[in-house]
Amino acid sequence: MVALNIPGVVVEENTERLKIVVPLKRKWVYLTIYTILLITWVGMVVYGLIFTWQMAFSGARFAFAFTALLLLFLFLLYRLGRTIWRQWQYYVAGREILFLFEDHLVIRRPVSLLGITTAYDRPYIRPFYYDESQHSPAFEYGNLYVLFAIGLPRPEAEVLVRFLNGRYFPDVDED
Repeated sequence: MVALNIPGVVVEENTERLKIVVPLKRKWVYLTIYTILLITWVGMVVYGLIFTWQMAFSGARFAFAFTALLLLFLFLLYRLGRTIWRQWQYYVAGREILFLFEDHLVIRRPVSLLGITTAYDRPYIRPFYYDESQHSPAFEYGNLYVLFAIGLPRPEAEVLVRFLNGRYFPDVDED
């Protein structure tokens, strides 16, 4: 059915999609940094909400203006937290799942029930290749540069790239 023999990589196929599960190598330095940032962010949000609540109901004459500024700060802090949360999930994930459908590609990095899911339309995906500088398989999606299966050793990554290109881009030259 599916001829992809890479240790640790699980391939499943049914009538509507091909599923490839690739184990990831953790980057402990980044995971530690983003864990510290996430804990700091949670503390800042809790303190910011408490302080904003106290300021709003303090009765001071400048409370309205100061509360408005604090709410703006909390909104910016929320946006920063979304970025930190997404990066933390990216580095804490232990596997990456590629779902290849006829009309789109989905890359999922599950973290329990959460995780990052990204979808790409097939007409805009260029053929897969091995990126020398990042030591990872990659593809171009429009003008976006997308890496996947990071940490897979080079020979296995090249086998994966050849398999994907042979399956979805059969007329592509390897050079």
